[in-house]
Amino acid sequence: MKIDFEHFRLPMGVSGAQMREGDVRESFANVIYMSATGVKAHHLAFKIYESKGLTDYSKDEVAQMVVLAERHCTPSFIDGLKKQINDNQ
Repeated sequence: MKIDFEHFRLPMGVSGAQMREGDVRESFANVIYMSATGVKAHHLAFKIYESKGLTDYSKDEVAQMVVLAERHCTPSFIDGLKKQINDNQ
């Protein structure tokens, strides 16, 4: 599954009528790096940090991202992530 953290779109309110695009690679990689454990999480954090545009992620990596986003990120980020996941299946 492909996700683009370099050109990440975030809804600017609950309606989702307006979106803002930004580079969230470092901030989301840091969420993973600082809150997850294990070698796989370490690899995923650096994979996101070093990514360029649309990048392929495994089902396991995406599942780990969703769990961590739901625990540590804003609802806007969670919705932006889930939209990319749904749009790129």
